[in-house]
Amino acid sequence: MLTIKKIKTLKPRVRVRKLGAIFHEAYSGVTFDSGYLTECLALLLSQELLSDDDRKDIFLFSQRGKEGWEDIYYRTLYILGEAPADWDAVKENGEKDWSQRRVFSHYLYLDHLRSPYNVGSIFRSAESFGIERIYVAPGTADPLHPRAIRTSRDTVEGVEWEWKDITEIDDDIPVFALELGGKDLWDFQFPKKGICILGSEESGVSPEALARADRSLGRVSIRQYGAKGSINVSSASAILMEHWIEKEVRGDEGKREL
Repeated sequence: MLTIKKIKTLKPRVRVRKLGAIFHEAYSGVTFDSGYLTECLALLLSQELLSDDDRKDIFLFSQRGKEGWEDIYYRTLYILGEAPADWDAVKENGEKDWSQRRVFSHYLYLDHLRSPYNVGSIFRSAESFGIERIYVAPGTADPLHPRAIRTSRDTVEGVEWEWKDITEIDDDIPVFALELGGKDLWDFQFPKKGICILGSEESGVSPEALARADRSLGRVSIRQYGAKGSINVSSASAILMEHWIEKEVRGDEGKREL
């Protein structure tokens, strides 16, 4: 638990973020001394980032005790222009704590994806589904493009990545491609360690990358039931990543491994 003295040394936005998080923790059941919460409230109300309306509402929320603590938390989110997802795992200084990630030996290869929005979206899903590293083919939108960073919700900082051509992929690592005409997702035997190739929005996986996959584990496809012939690559990759990780963390009888 940070002391009031320590909280006062944080940068203004980080200070408001941390004070809001304390009330969220208190609402969730973490026990804090009532005097400590009173001091946190007073410090929060004194912050220059708050408008007069913010101060009025936060004070009224505080009068409801625990029932109002979550409202204080959400008001601090509003003040900072952030979303609850941004706060899922943070260090004491308010920065994201990427060490909380559980990663698997699952890798992605982004094969000439042109849209920074799709690249950012894939990074966000990859962070959630335990991807260890993302390889980015030359010609793919830069993960550090402002639009990619914004769409990723900063997960480009949390998932390891590097530029790499398909010819540089180690032949000892199993490779497969998410592509039309492959084995059904439900029947595909995902490797414990392997690389999934995701192709471009327009032309799919490049011939060179597809040949690399066909020499290894082949292709996997998502069964579809609509009139459209395909779905967005970021959506498709999220479906695949969820299946891949679930098949690994569940036992043969469908029970989760501890």
